[in-house]
Amino acid sequence: MMGLISKGTGGGSDFEPVPAGTHIARCVSVVDLGFQETPWGSKEKVYIGFEVPSVRVAWTKDDKDHEGPALIGSTYTNSVHEKSVLGQHLVNWRGRAFTEEEKEGFDLFTILNVPCMISVTHNTKGEKTYANVSAVMGLPPGTFAAERETDLMQYTPNDPKFAGNLGKLPEWMQKKCAEGHKMAENPNEYQAPPPPGGPPSATNTDFDDDIPF
Repeated sequence: MMGLISKGTGGGSDFEPVPAGTHIARCVSVVDLGFQETPWGSKEKVYIGFEVPSVRVAWTKDDKDHEGPALIGSTYTNSVHEKSVLGQHLVNWRGRAFTEEEKEGFDLFTILNVPCMISVTHNTKGEKTYANVSAVMGLPPGTFAAERETDLMQYTPNDPKFAGNLGKLPEWMQKKCAEGHKMAENPNEYQAPPPPGGPPSATNTDFDDDIPF
């Protein structure tokens, strides 16, 4: 399985935002957004989404009322370098730094369904308040994490097993994926992940049992 590789080298909603503070959460989505334009040039981006079971939301779909856990996510530059935000969040989450071997290719799909603690901060623009994942940490020993209620979502066009999930993503995310992966046509702006077998396994025997991925 090719997975979604991260290296260490180099939409709107009517729901109220997740309250500011610290919450027990669980990773439920990892989406390869491709290359997105930033003020610092084109960067390879990924979206990581979390389920927050303690915050409940209600909505109506197909004339049926639904209730479930709140969802929150964050877009990261796809890098596990120690100076990257994603790298720092993952190190705090797993409780150990990445080895040089892991930096050569770490499969981000291994974080799916793994519980954690997230810190949520709010910022206001105009009349809207936005919730942001400002930190991710491992669960303290003995902390209870509820079972997942949300279907897992993983997408990358580089693996046929997950490429078909594009149509299941929210429209705003589908648009970003379509735009981001057009750059794959230009080999100077896009690098495919290494072949299967490159990234270390989350069950590598060199890992401690307490490391979640």
